[in-house]
Amino acid sequence: MKGYSALLSTLKRDHGLMPISAVVTRLTPAVMRAAALASVVTFLATASSAIAAPPIELVVDARDVTHGIQHAHLVIPVVRAGPLTLAYPEWIPGEHRPNGPITQIVNLTLEANGRSVMWKRDRLDAFLFHVDVPPGAQSIEVRFDYVSPSVAFGAGFGKTPNETKHLLILLFNQLLLYPADEPAAAVEIKPSVRLPDGWQFDGALPPERVQGGLIAWPAVSLSILVDSPLLAGQYLRTITLSGTSDKVRMTLAAEKPSELTVPDNLLSALRRLPAETSAVFGAGHYRRYVWLTSLSDRLAHDGLEHHESADVRESEALFTAARDAIDWTVFPHEYVHSWNGKYRRPDGLATRNYQQPMATDLLWVYEGLTRYYGDFVLSARSGLTAPDEARAYLAFVAAQMSEDRPGRGWRSLADTATSVPAFADAPAEWIGLRRGADYYNEMLLIWLEADVAIRRATGRRRSLDDVCAAFFSGPERAPAIRPYSRADVIEALGAAAPMDWKRFFTQRIDQIAPRAPLGGLSASGWTLTYDDRPNPFVEALEAKTSLYDLSHSLGIWVRADGTIQDVVPGSAAFEAGAAPGSRWLAINGHPFAIAEARAAIVRAETAPGPIDLVVRSDDTVRDLRVNYHRGLRNPHLTRDPATPDLLHQIMAPRMGVLSKESAR
Repeated sequence: MKGYSALLSTLKRDHGLMPISAVVTRLTPAVMRAAALASVVTFLATASSAIAAPPIELVVDARDVTHGIQHAHLVIPVVRAGPLTLAYPEWIPGEHRPNGPITQIVNLTLEANGRSVMWKRDRLDAFLFHVDVPPGAQSIEVRFDYVSPSVAFGAGFGKTPNETKHLLILLFNQLLLYPADEPAAAVEIKPSVRLPDGWQFDGALPPERVQGGLIAWPAVSLSILVDSPLLAGQYLRTITLSGTSDKVRMTLAAEKPSELTVPDNLLSALRRLPAETSAVFGAGHYRRYVWLTSLSDRLAHDGLEHHESADVRESEALFTAARDAIDWTVFPHEYVHSWNGKYRRPDGLATRNYQQPMATDLLWVYEGLTRYYGDFVLSARSGLTAPDEARAYLAFVAAQMSEDRPGRGWRSLADTATSVPAFADAPAEWIGLRRGADYYNEMLLIWLEADVAIRRATGRRRSLDDVCAAFFSGPERAPAIRPYSRADVIEALGAAAPMDWKRFFTQRIDQIAPRAPLGGLSASGWTLTYDDRPNPFVEALEAKTSLYDLSHSLGIWVRADGTIQDVVPGSAAFEAGAAPGSRWLAINGHPFAIAEARAAIVRAETAPGPIDLVVRSDDTVRDLRVNYHRGLRNPHLTRDPATPDLLHQIMAPRMGVLSKESAR
């Protein structure tokens, strides 16, 4: 038994007290030679129970929605007097960077035995708090307030508002401290939350008790709790999406009841989505799944993945404005992450606790493959996106990576992933020169190329779907983590199609690639072309953001008031002297308006003279003469009849053909 005790201690130190099934999975090859599986399970269950500490009690009072203040009270058991270090979660899963909102924590006090205990912040790490536990104390009581910001002050879910007067999203990582040296899976927490009177709620964790506005849950691990946000609101609606069960559902909270109406075509697509997703990735690794969807223009619009839920924050017009339908892809994107990112996770992101830095180099799989399947393939297969809309989106991505990224001449795609912790709050200007989060969009093109390569190499008998089915499936039907390495990804691709996948990705990801990877488009029977016709996806994006895209013609992104947000280095406008932050006042003698700008660009196709711009930078007004005569150059995909249409095959539903009525 001594060997088993040492092994259990190692598992506790390195991985936390994992579910017994997970421990057995790791031990099976060695242990089965020494003992029967039943004996191992019995021993580990007994040992785990013997060393388990009492759970931390967490009580959150979230009733003060007027001020946006949440009050946290924790009772943290201690086993001995002396030094103790408590940690506030810093590296948040899904955000890929040290984004814990430590600046929003106020009124921190500690007590033991009814008396105040002094705390001291670590000199080098602002997320750590040192205390001395007094003799005889059995617990430390911690109280603090979390103040939700009224407006966004950076990228991340702690740097943006989490509540309004009518709804809130409660993220438990923002409301607790825990022993800094412990693995997240080994720390147990028993949470409860008090909501405003009359408010309803939903989340992945089923409560054990609901009494008025007080919700109490059984004790769960810190890792499960942080992975399980709560959505609550004055106006809330839950929609079942999988027959009569709640296996997959969507819960909405909105600023007013009228915003809770969901179009039938969206509901039909969401009801098809689980089957289409399982056809690619295998059965879900969750007990139940819910899209927790908050609709408010007071929130920053984004989505964050969890094992059994998604924190989706979108506009109040998400279901009523045609332009906002381009954001419906957030649902399949976050859903795919339950497999790719939560269950199968890059080894650099499968960290011990929330203080261990994350290595983000494999985000080209985590986010890039999810962008390919969630935003493109499964959106089309489920009917969230019609085929022509999906191609318009793909053309936009291809043009952006081709025309708007001169920075690709000095910076590799791999570096855009590796540098995420430092670059997340980069400014909006000079994105083309710096490169943005291109591991999303450019990887969509590269994964398309990989998919097409497999189909062509195997005579269409296999595809990237087969790779995913083998790589992301597994027996677990509850949250679990199976880390992977780059070598694991290469091996999985090689099992489907024996190609030099290491070289394939090295050339496209690691090496400097001055040209965009458009091989998947051409090999699937389509060509990126440009003309004056509007691109429907770009039109919807412009209508939603009021940011107009003239990047493929003049080389400018401009807002409705004439503010130039960004300029493509090397473009005609850049060469004439246009710069981000300046104000576009006039074009060819007419006051600036986007319609007039586009008309002038079209006229310049047949006119010999330059396009005259008047811009103001600070207190200086300048006349710019832009030598450009190539038209608007809106991106489109054009069919190449000489090549089989594999793109159509990729977008085709696997679980039945969509009718015209159900396809949007």
